[in-house]
Amino acid sequence: MKLKNKKVLIYGLGDSGRAVIKLLNKFEAHISFFDDDVRFFDYIGFVRNPLLVKWDLVVVSPGVKVRGNELLHKLAKTGVPIMSELDFAYLHSKGKIVAITGTNGKTTVSMLCHKILKEAGFETFLCGNIGLPFSSVCDKTTDKSVTVCEVSNFQLETSRFFRADVACILNVLPDHLDRHGSFEEYLRVKGKIAQRMKRRDMLILNLDDENSKKMILHKRFKYFSKQKLKKGAYVWKNTIFFNKKPILSLSDIPLCGEKNLENVLASVAICCQLKVEAQAIKKAVRNFVPAAHRMQEVGQVNGVTFVDDSKATNVASTIACVEAFKNKPIWLLMGGQGKEIDYAQLFSLGFVIKKVVCFGQEGEKIHKSAVQFKYDSQVFAGFDEAVCFCKKNAKEGECVLLSPACASFDEFSSYAERGERFANLILGCADEN
Repeated sequence: MKLKNKKVLIYGLGDSGRAVIKLLNKFEAHISFFDDDVRFFDYIGFVRNPLLVKWDLVVVSPGVKVRGNELLHKLAKTGVPIMSELDFAYLHSKGKIVAITGTNGKTTVSMLCHKILKEAGFETFLCGNIGLPFSSVCDKTTDKSVTVCEVSNFQLETSRFFRADVACILNVLPDHLDRHGSFEEYLRVKGKIAQRMKRRDMLILNLDDENSKKMILHKRFKYFSKQKLKKGAYVWKNTIFFNKKPILSLSDIPLCGEKNLENVLASVAICCQLKVEAQAIKKAVRNFVPAAHRMQEVGQVNGVTFVDDSKATNVASTIACVEAFKNKPIWLLMGGQGKEIDYAQLFSLGFVIKKVVCFGQEGEKIHKSAVQFKYDSQVFAGFDEAVCFCKKNAKEGECVLLSPACASFDEFSSYAERGERFANLILGCADEN
């Protein structure tokens, strides 16, 4: 579509929307925007009623909720093409695309794949849900480049054109049910990562995840697993193999926990599909530093270990964190803004947890679930009070895990702000009163 002098509406002025605006400026389009947040009303270019204008194109940011959105429904009835930011960027990109989705682990796998490809000498870009919109880099891609795109369900929800040369579904567990209405719809949206795949493309699935392994949405697919396989990426005799070729030893992996082992296996499967040599994979994995707020040790105070896993915004992530630290007595900090998820998924597993400390909007619901399964639990109204209680009462040799299983938006602007507040409280940089 030629965009010069076309009237384009950007719906949603988050990072993705702003990236689309910058890209459209290069095409000399007539750009306007709309956002449900009234704070943007006075911005130049804001349209108070998008239905009064005849648009040539509407680009929707991933933060815009689609289900039950009357404005999107009415815009669609006018016949205007409506496109996701993911699709818009894809249609203006070149080279190969690696797309990674899943309820948990997609940021780690995206970062690790990007690092491996760089180590192997590829021209590569890292973007998507990880924080840098695809629209920010798409015009920089070349026929020789590989774009590693972390793709969320929010991005896939309105996508119709996006296609990956290599797509990976890490796992699919209950999350964002408040947005999609049901787990079945969440599954369907996740599966859209395999849309429009061509015969030569490859879909990679997790054989150890009950939902991922069933999502055979393309004829060419391979599994990764912690168990021995005939093909794909797998573990055997403390070594990761790909198609019977040894790639690296488990001792080369600096990340802790079973889920991080799965993340490495997925990265191996993806990069071997792109014919990356074992030496580059091994070097990149050995030197890999994960993103902040993911099972990140903040420090020790009076012999107590404090771990920031603020990125754990669903129960499955919290389970992975507890599993990784189960060899220590655990104080588990949980709470925030809920997503209509059942916390029995965690408490029914029988983990040894010394104390469940609950906070925020979802605190009481988590507390009731913990007590139902005979855990010692206590509720606090606010985050600070809960953290300071743990800091004051946990004993030497114990571990305090901030792994909330909830979004942060009741008290914070992001999981990152929540994690930073946790570190400040623990290290004594914040007022504890």
